[in-house]
Amino acid sequence: MNFNRHSEIRGTHACFGASDSAWLRYDEEKALMKLKKRYITALGTEAHEFAESQIRLCNKITSNKDLSHGFRTYIYRKYLDGYGDLLPYGSTLLEHIQYMPKTSFETMKTYINDGIGFRMETEQPLKYSDYFYGTADSISFRDNFLRIHDLKTGITPVHMEQLEIYAALFCLEYKVKPGEIEMELRIYQNNEVLYLNPTAEEILPIMDRIVSLNKTIIRSMDKEG
Repeated sequence: MNFNRHSEIRGTHACFGASDSAWLRYDEEKALMKLKKRYITALGTEAHEFAESQIRLCNKITSNKDLSHGFRTYIYRKYLDGYGDLLPYGSTLLEHIQYMPKTSFETMKTYINDGIGFRMETEQPLKYSDYFYGTADSISFRDNFLRIHDLKTGITPVHMEQLEIYAALFCLEYKVKPGEIEMELRIYQNNEVLYLNPTAEEILPIMDRIVSLNKTIIRSMDKEG
């Protein structure tokens, strides 16, 4: 039997696949909602990449209309095939932009413009070890002031603890004492900006936890090896 190779789906997961059989019991409305959520999540990833490109190019956004047009153009160009035609996946993403939360574009605009204004680096990896690392959406450090921004495209409330971990990873990697610098962490979500100015007393325990757990993991790996 010569099976069809389907190279285009290798490494991907179907929205309605065999590994998650719950959809067998969905009605039509719930099935369509599952599909919409899948593409909204995918659009969140695209939004991060688009925002990164705008900050890197110092392309300030003047209106939500310009942002919407720029975002659609970005997706269109990204998913063109070699013949100048839009791939089906790109077409589906464009169709689903209408289902993104209404506050998404205003939030993205503020995030992009602030990133440009503060001259921030985007998608910056922060690493303490092979077991403890992460990627900050936007980060800058100058004049002993650490700034970390995070863009959230979903509507579920998130916790500032994620950004505190980024701050701890930064201090560990670059051997910076948190008590000797100032910090501002921001989350951009639902057309709001959440602020936190953590103290050394808040960041040091996270740093200590990372170091302690890393040592435990290494000792365990050495014993098993």
